[in-house]
Amino acid sequence: MLAHFLAFKALMLAVTVLSNKVFANVRVAAGQPVRANYVVLFPDAPADLGDNRLTALQRVDSRARYRYDVRIVAVDADGLLMLADAVMSLIGKAPNVSGRSCTPVQLVPGVEEGRGRFDSVTDLHYMDLSFQFWSQPV
Repeated sequence: MLAHFLAFKALMLAVTVLSNKVFANVRVAAGQPVRANYVVLFPDAPADLGDNRLTALQRVDSRARYRYDVRIVAVDADGLLMLADAVMSLIGKAPNVSGRSCTPVQLVPGVEEGRGRFDSVTDLHYMDLSFQFWSQPV
């Protein structure tokens, strides 16, 4: 799981705008959310394990679907959309995981994904997006 997470994170960090802006949790200082433009990449386990056969037993190295949720946080709407554009540029790029073949990243359609929101308590804008790709042994 770590290799896939790091490969997806590497895709994000390769985008110049996202350099030094990708974190694994919401940034907090003195108990308050940090007012800055950044992206939160939440780690996750494989969403599916299977080798495209109904009778196949699951194995750690089975074909797996990885889905990652990304929260974009910004101090204003312009910053939110700038980071969202940068994150969306991952679509169509394939993570590089040793010993595995990964499909290109896809946006996961959802009811709430892609809606920009403003939180008046933290005075921050945010947007949630989900991405997925499949990984299989080479």
